[in-house]
Amino acid sequence: MLLSRLWKRAASRTAKDTAGPKSTRPSAAHETHKAHTHQSGQAPEQAGKSEPPEIWFFGGKGGVGKTSCAAAQALALAEKGEATLLVSTDPAHNLGDLFGAIGGKPCNIAPRLDVMELDPERECDRYLEAVRQRIAPLVSGERSATVMRQLELSRHAPGTSEAALFDALVEIILTPPAPLEDEAPHYRHILFDTAPSGHTIRLLSLPEVLGGWLEGMLGQRRRAIAERSLWLDSQQASETPGEEAPEDPISEALEQRRTRYAALRQRLSDTRRARVILVSTPEKLPCLETTRTREALEAHGLAVGGLIINQCLPEPAAQEAGGSPSTPHEPQADWVATWREQQQHWAARLEEAFADRPCVRLLRQPQLPEDRASLAPLVAQFTAFRPWSPTPPASSCGCAAPAR
Repeated sequence: MLLSRLWKRAASRTAKDTAGPKSTRPSAAHETHKAHTHQSGQAPEQAGKSEPPEIWFFGGKGGVGKTSCAAAQALALAEKGEATLLVSTDPAHNLGDLFGAIGGKPCNIAPRLDVMELDPERECDRYLEAVRQRIAPLVSGERSATVMRQLELSRHAPGTSEAALFDALVEIILTPPAPLEDEAPHYRHILFDTAPSGHTIRLLSLPEVLGGWLEGMLGQRRRAIAERSLWLDSQQASETPGEEAPEDPISEALEQRRTRYAALRQRLSDTRRARVILVSTPEKLPCLETTRTREALEAHGLAVGGLIINQCLPEPAAQEAGGSPSTPHEPQADWVATWREQQQHWAARLEEAFADRPCVRLLRQPQLPEDRASLAPLVAQFTAFRPWSPTPPASSCGCAAPAR
């Protein structure tokens, strides 16, 4: 009887204490969203009725130009009047190298274009703090110190950084911040500049993996609760007949997270509004990895919306009429011609593998992108690009055709 009273009192106190932390911890992006909505006088219910933004992930092997392509596409969409948020999940912070200092909150860099970078260290701090607040009411005394020490050690455990980034990604997709400019009530597009292929596949497959893990955890928790309830019921029958067993805050937290992951899974599986744009260069290793990446993404139910073949060598300039013939046997001409021939072979292989998707060849620029101004040639080539959709509109023939 004494144990029964103690359990009911502790569980009741835990449920009250965790009522606040049970809701998802707001990140910097979400805080910006709430502040902007309040300033504009828009009710949260009205904001929730807007159509969700399209989600484009730019992925591919390291060094193929994902950041430049994602930035150019974001600028092209913004120039067409479509409010766009560009988010980097790459720890290398290449977006900051292009546009200057960018933090974890959206910042406006061009009309209708906001940019932010997710810092793994900062997101890891927020993630672990949220976990700490959630479990603090559940443990006390010496056990609390042990649990908190183990939690701090988990900061360097494999998967912690990915889990923290994933938590931030879930929040941005399910509760996107409002654009910083008042002209647009919500973003039309959210573009993600991701880390190299392996990291991206792991990140995007987490809804499926963690969903199954949470189902197992909930099943084990329910069985434990059921067994404990049988014992409590036998004790309560003589002590307080008819009183219900207290709610379990751990099960509630697991169920809430499972629901959010299921919602994200549904969003990412919507092939009309969530696509992965793969970027490659016309070379053997990137070509083979890009093909494998598509297979892995589609195995997880994610749609590949198109292919960007970047850094293609231009064709040799046509000889001017009456000009002297070129000298093909010069060493420089020989290796450039061989390089171009190799590129043509692997570009054709890529276009064959992606024959059912929009493919765009981007010429190698004389100057590699270093800032917004040097992105202008790429922006022009992305203006007409639209990713694949399972039900393309009648006017979709205007997308950029593959350069042959």
